[in-house]
Amino acid sequence: MNPLAKFIQNRRVLTALGGSALILVSVWIGESLAADPGAGITFIGAVMSAAICAWIIFKDTSDRKFLLRLFAIAVGVRWIIAYLIYSRHLQLFFGGDAVTFDVVGSALSGAWHGISNYNPIWMSSYTGYGRSGWGMFYYVASIYYVAGQDQFLIQLMNSVLGAASCVAVYKIAENIYPSTRVARTAAVLAAIAPSMILWSAQVMKDGPIVLSLSLCALFTLKLQKKFNATDLVFLFASLFCLFSLRNYAFYIMFASTSFALLLTGKRFTPLRFIQGGVLVLVLGGTLAYLGAGEVPKEAFDLKKIKDARAWSARVSNSGFGGDVDITDPQAALSFLPIGLLYVLFAPFPWEVTNLRQLITLPEMIIWWLLVPLMIKGFWYAVRHRLKESFAIITFTVGLTLVYALYQSNVGTAYRHRAQLYVFFVIFISIGLDLRRQAKLRKRSQIPAGGPSFAPGLQGTPVMLASRPINRPMQNMQ
Repeated sequence: MNPLAKFIQNRRVLTALGGSALILVSVWIGESLAADPGAGITFIGAVMSAAICAWIIFKDTSDRKFLLRLFAIAVGVRWIIAYLIYSRHLQLFFGGDAVTFDVVGSALSGAWHGISNYNPIWMSSYTGYGRSGWGMFYYVASIYYVAGQDQFLIQLMNSVLGAASCVAVYKIAENIYPSTRVARTAAVLAAIAPSMILWSAQVMKDGPIVLSLSLCALFTLKLQKKFNATDLVFLFASLFCLFSLRNYAFYIMFASTSFALLLTGKRFTPLRFIQGGVLVLVLGGTLAYLGAGEVPKEAFDLKKIKDARAWSARVSNSGFGGDVDITDPQAALSFLPIGLLYVLFAPFPWEVTNLRQLITLPEMIIWWLLVPLMIKGFWYAVRHRLKESFAIITFTVGLTLVYALYQSNVGTAYRHRAQLYVFFVIFISIGLDLRRQAKLRKRSQIPAGGPSFAPGLQGTPVMLASRPINRPMQNMQ
């Protein structure tokens, strides 16, 4: 068992974390109820959302004990961060988008209650289908409609969604690389990554986006293996949520999913190809009917992207490449390596100019050290597990390239990179396992040849031998 998994299953650690979380939650409940009796709704809403996710995890018996513990820890850590941000009024410090979602969501909820105008021009500019992220406004407004304007409740529910994505990462890794060790490592890395914790504990769309991405990949993998109507419905729902939250990411994911369903089934046969084509047509036709077919031209309008890049670089203190004309293919290709460097590795130590950038450095140093392992795991997936990992490989590469051309702000690049961590950590975990097995081979003098998967043993890689070989290979009959 790897050290991270042991850490998650250590009873003393669990007791300490659980006790700390219980004390903080108890203090918050007492203070909140004393100041505002309506805070009980916040507590009930947060606990109900966590209980629903825990029940879904409990229904699946595969490594259930580990996943429930991991989910509980991930939720607890995110709730603590959410409480600190809310109680210290740090929303603007970490990201002004939280205020925008709160204001527009409250106005939209008021319109549904009949106490404000539903169709002002400014409202339609936020909630129209052509705008990326319109679904977040409806999500916030729906919660406000039921529970009243309560930013903290949104933070707690987003924290639950962020924690749930760790479980989805486990399932994805298990399907791509059948190893419990790798799946656990990937899930733990997703649970403890500071940027994933930070952005999912706020009134921002990052938590729902990460979960939508994870579920799209998971249900695509399930449909590749075997058609199931329930999986198809959940894939459609996940794609629609992604479309409502970040439309350009939806188109990249839809393309990746379509190719995966068409070309990378468990057994490639004409019938399987036809089934994949029908699934793609059903998904595409339904999503186009709901408005997805009208948005691509606007979402990928290079002139608008160029103007947005110039504005973002100008108004931020950490802008880069705002003067690059990406409508010119030659200029775009020349800038691409620089954009990739910033998207994958920024902020750099010499660019740190404020506290927000300074607190990212510990995570960035660890990330830089893990990148070689990620590349190693990615290359192994391409060479040996392409059929299983095709969807997440094409999506990860596609969205990384889009971000490299689109981003012109270090802060935004750092935030958006966290949405790709759910797939990066899977490749990192594969790289870690490959390095571990290379050390074991060297120790036991086994010829290199990659991990050997033993069918029927719960998908766990098994080494060819566990002790040095003392006799010639030709005598081993």
